[in-house]
Amino acid sequence: MCEKPVLKIPVSKKGTVRFEIHLNLTASAEAESESPQDGRMTCPVPGQVPGGLRFFRSLRQFGNLIVLTAFVLLTGHAAAVNIPPLWRWSNPSPHGANIVDQAANEALTVQVGERGQIYLSDDWQVWSPRDTYTTAALRGVTFFNGRLVITGEAGTVMFADDPWNFHGLALGTSDWLESVAASSSLLVAVGDNAAIYTSTNAVNWQRVGGLQFTKWLRSVAYGGNSFVAVGEDGLIITSGSGTNWQTKPTITTNNLNRVSWMGDHFLAVGDGGTMLTSSNGGNWSVAASGATNHLYGAAGAKDSHVADGNLEVRLSENGSAWASQLPATLTAPAPEWTYYSALYYGNFYLLSGRTGLNVEGVRTNGGVQWQPASDSVRSWLWSVTRTPTHYLAVGDCGTILSSPNGVDWDMELMPSAVTNSVLLGVGGSSNLLLAVGTQGTILWGTNVFLWNELSPRPTVNDLQGVCYDGSQFILTGGNGTILTSPDGTNWTSRTTPTSAFLMSVAAFPGGLVSVGENGVILTSSNHGSNWTASVSGTTNWLSQVRWLNDRLVAVGQNGCLLTSTDGTQWQPNASGTTAWLNAADFVEDAWFVVGNQGTVLGSPDATNWVNYGTLTKKSLYGISIYNGQLVTVGSEGVILRSQLVPDPTPIRVASFNRASGMNVFLFTGATDQQFRLQSSDDLLTWTDGALLEFLDSSGTLLYVEDNGPNSPPNQFYRANRLR
Repeated sequence: MCEKPVLKIPVSKKGTVRFEIHLNLTASAEAESESPQDGRMTCPVPGQVPGGLRFFRSLRQFGNLIVLTAFVLLTGHAAAVNIPPLWRWSNPSPHGANIVDQAANEALTVQVGERGQIYLSDDWQVWSPRDTYTTAALRGVTFFNGRLVITGEAGTVMFADDPWNFHGLALGTSDWLESVAASSSLLVAVGDNAAIYTSTNAVNWQRVGGLQFTKWLRSVAYGGNSFVAVGEDGLIITSGSGTNWQTKPTITTNNLNRVSWMGDHFLAVGDGGTMLTSSNGGNWSVAASGATNHLYGAAGAKDSHVADGNLEVRLSENGSAWASQLPATLTAPAPEWTYYSALYYGNFYLLSGRTGLNVEGVRTNGGVQWQPASDSVRSWLWSVTRTPTHYLAVGDCGTILSSPNGVDWDMELMPSAVTNSVLLGVGGSSNLLLAVGTQGTILWGTNVFLWNELSPRPTVNDLQGVCYDGSQFILTGGNGTILTSPDGTNWTSRTTPTSAFLMSVAAFPGGLVSVGENGVILTSSNHGSNWTASVSGTTNWLSQVRWLNDRLVAVGQNGCLLTSTDGTQWQPNASGTTAWLNAADFVEDAWFVVGNQGTVLGSPDATNWVNYGTLTKKSLYGISIYNGQLVTVGSEGVILRSQLVPDPTPIRVASFNRASGMNVFLFTGATDQQFRLQSSDDLLTWTDGALLEFLDSSGTLLYVEDNGPNSPPNQFYRANRLR
């Protein structure tokens, strides 16, 4: 379906002061760094401070003898490109991570998911990422007497006592810890191969032995003075102590994926719409959920319950029968989607799942009304390019997205006749842009905002490759199609020695080269009039070819990666992956390639490649680098960015105020700049504070912190820039 979730009703929720607020404000005072960072910091340990030169200018508030000093610390090692890349989500909003669990405690809500991602929010609208320096999947999250505890892949445990500093542990097991729950005195984590671990502090863990089963556990909950865990083949176990576990009689053979405490009873959900209830965790009964697909999440209170899953959202209010929340006949239905988790907090629901879709639910007299937290595009995106002023990405359902900065993306209006077309390629000159796709679709525009369909179409074959060689436009596609045009309007079909699908075309100093199905490579030295087949040495499909720096780079199926300086002689390179590689680009002194399952390769010489990966395992189909910023696009509307070359914009303290025991800072800088706020009362000993980042394109950050009851009369602050 070529649709995105539609906002139907407003949902509001009272909150508290956000610990990070992003505003468009004009600086009234400043304390800037005298020199931008010219180094890099690779995978710093949380709390670690790099050494180097220090620059500062003071802003003094003499009335109460507070001294504010803004510093920037620079590492001494210069580097043109930050390696490995540090990724941020541009689309969907607020992020695109698969969220598998979430928890709330007072003002703070935490979401955890794939590849080490953690997001924090105090209003369910703005979600701040936390760098964990791990790619391990995070699977379970809970609060334990104010301490945040997270478990995940291969015995990974993380904990934090504040929103800024996360600490990691490895329990020395390959078992994934799928879920964690807490009583007032004990943590219990469960997972693969009947793994059960307990801890009284989240630091020291012991594995429970002597169990009478080996099945995998998927979820654990605490309530009514008991822990309950569920798992494969309907397994249910209970414990009052967390160490002595009893297996309960099996009343279903379906896998149970989640168990939650509803205030007066447990609710367990699983495959095939399975739903079980128990008042004490010992005696269970089947509930008629009405669901037929797998259920993964459950949340609620005594009088309101929700279960969600694969195209399933079920609600029971005040003892009523379970009812689907997806039908369009409802006043405010939930979007059809795959949900992995559910949270109930303060009379509000938050459903989360695949590609970061957050759906809020507010309870009213008429039930629960649902609203997606954003209306982000989730169409698959197949290609991206950079014009002199904007990035352009194209994809399913005739989607064209534009962005001036790689952060903020807008959907552009296109002719209604192409809304069912899949746009596979985009490119052109500075004066004329072309987007091409299925059944010979060609859209043209003289800017990124206004698009027109070319009619009649010069071919009915699918088109994907787009190139401008300085004097003419070249398109390639199915059945060996190659079209050339001097103006983008009048097209000439060229004879080619192949009927293979030609997926890409590029200009290089020796002419033109096109690549495609079954390793086909064609070259032309006379502006595309005649084409000759070259020997590629592979039968793998080649997705893209580009002239990058001083050589041609072709990438494709099974990790195939070829290079050439003349388009005729091609050298294979060991990419180190079997993933399908889809697109390549170059910046400063490094080549980058993106591909399926979130693959991102980097190389200093286009010969030796390292797989850096990204925030997601979703496939990436396009890449574009501009002003040191890498943008990549892919499935389900994924758009990721990484500032590979540090932005020289100085971090400034635009204003500072202390009132009622609170410090209020207004910082200005550039998107994705990250710094540690540090404080000192003697300019000798410095204490780490919040890890801050400019997360949006406003370039401003308002930070509010509690100054504490015993603050010294003279206080110095510095911004330790990390990247």
